[in-house]
Amino acid sequence: MKPIVILSIKMRKLSYIIAILIIVSCSGKEERPKGVIPPEKMAIILSDIYLAEHKASNIAVRQDSSRIILRHYELKIFEDHDTNDSIYKESFKYYLEHPEQLETIYDIVIDTVSLRNQVNEANNLRKDSNKK
Repeated sequence: MKPIVILSIKMRKLSYIIAILIIVSCSGKEERPKGVIPPEKMAIILSDIYLAEHKASNIAVRQDSSRIILRHYELKIFEDHDTNDSIYKESFKYYLEHPEQLETIYDIVIDTVSLRNQVNEANNLRKDSNKK
């Protein structure tokens, strides 16, 4: 099978798993307080922050400069998701107090980051094969 076909099948399976996880995470008995970022959006934000941390750590600069770069990335991520760092921090605090929901969120983060890595690898393979 071609890598793109395999990737497509994996993405479809992953989307079903993520949908199930979101449904399960939203079926909790306790309602989320107003102003707390919904689990699926929180998972996307955390995925973006993880990737930003990875990107910032791979830049050849001193650690304090890397932190400044990461802070810039975080502010851009919050802006892209129509939130801010105080809402994010309060939401994260809420999820720390609700570990089952946080675990579900991190399962989605792991799947999302893994899927993004697979897509990047497939794109790199395609670019390499086009060069030949």
